[in-house]
Amino acid sequence: MEKDLVALIDEIPEIEAKFRRFEPSDGLCVPPGEFIYDNPDFIAWKEEVKFELQEIYSRTNDTYIWNIINATGVIHKFNGKNYDERDNFNKLKSSLLVIRKNINKYYPPKNKQSEDNEMLKTKVFISHSSIDLKYVEPFVDLLADIGLTNDNLFCSSVPDYAIPLNQDIYDYLASLFRNYNLYVIFMLSENYYKSTVCLNEMGAAWVLKSEYTSILLPQFEYREIKGAVNPNRIGMKLDDQEDQLKKRLGELKNIISKSFGISVPDNRWEKKRNEFIETIKNL
Repeated sequence: MEKDLVALIDEIPEIEAKFRRFEPSDGLCVPPGEFIYDNPDFIAWKEEVKFELQEIYSRTNDTYIWNIINATGVIHKFNGKNYDERDNFNKLKSSLLVIRKNINKYYPPKNKQSEDNEMLKTKVFISHSSIDLKYVEPFVDLLADIGLTNDNLFCSSVPDYAIPLNQDIYDYLASLFRNYNLYVIFMLSENYYKSTVCLNEMGAAWVLKSEYTSILLPQFEYREIKGAVNPNRIGMKLDDQEDQLKKRLGELKNIISKSFGISVPDNRWEKKRNEFIETIKNL
């Protein structure tokens, strides 16, 4: 991504040469100007720049990048309606040159710590409220049926996957975030948002940019999601229509299977998935 953006910025002189001059005909009360909005090479270049900047913003939430790419940002102002687009181009050009000058801010050089992080073992972390154990326990059983064990699955409320004897709770949780590449599954509910421990886990996952899936427990809605979990990110609802829930569970199974190199025979998976859904319905 970094090389792609730098290459696009280096193309600025070539793109700038695509401007054409507009001279109004006699009787037309508009000033002369320069236009580039409809040049095919400029359109393609601008879209690639926007794509790269959006990727940076998705990672960093950087305000400077947002001011360029938001709906009123300069990158959206090339439409031929301003009579002269040179000023907007100069603003975009200046912004891109500033980004190039500070490229390490947006693409930090890898250090030993980041390389070490890439080598960490992956572990599934079930972030939940203990009050919701009746939903969490059958879900953990389903993950065990997929092939996860206490070596790669942590759930503090289920004994086989919980904190070992004589361990300090908070020290142990901190060590999980420090020593593993965690795939976090948020079991969201009203109880979850009332729990300080749960919100701390959510915050830690956000800070460390952990991959995650959101599972909404029955009677909890997407509009109720808040905090570090993105409400626009597709999750699953345990009280959704059965076909939709089966689809989402299958997608999660595929993610976990790929991450841990395990496979489940289709017939076995469908049997265990259906048993899980039936259990949830009966709660």
